[in-house]
Amino acid sequence: MQLLLKTPPSQEPVTLEEVKSYLRLPSDQEESFLKNLIATARAYVERMIGRSLLKQKWLMHIKPPYPSSSPLVKWEGKTLEIDLPYPPLLEIESIKTNQKEHPFTVAENKVRLSSLLWDKEISIIYWAGYGETVDALPPDLKMAVLMAARFFYDDQKVDLSMLRPFKVLHLI
Repeated sequence: MQLLLKTPPSQEPVTLEEVKSYLRLPSDQEESFLKNLIATARAYVERMIGRSLLKQKWLMHIKPPYPSSSPLVKWEGKTLEIDLPYPPLLEIESIKTNQKEHPFTVAENKVRLSSLLWDKEISIIYWAGYGETVDALPPDLKMAVLMAARFFYDDQKVDLSMLRPFKVLHLI
């Protein structure tokens, strides 16, 4: 399986001003470094919890053979069920095999397809995240990005145990 980020979020979950205030920095200090720090902190939080924070476009490409114990791809009767990484799912843009679109249904963060596609290469383009704006983001996740930025800025060990309830778990 390949998973590629096609379109990153249009904004970060925290602003430069919020980070400067949180770190208690003078107003014009290290702006380009802090912008990179914010993006790094967001990406770190996303990897830790296995979720997209703000709206972003993903390409998932799956090649057979699919492992029978895969937590992402399951075959149940007449349905092929694919669990999409980095939820919450906002929208499916397309599902294709050999440039041919296929019908699908969606249930939570899963896509259901015909089981006839079991041995086919499948490409899924989808949008995931809590929404396009910071207002859609749970406050705990926004705070986690600020805290991660502080840990990175101060070169400290990252401790974001507050994120446990948000972590995506896959049962095999």
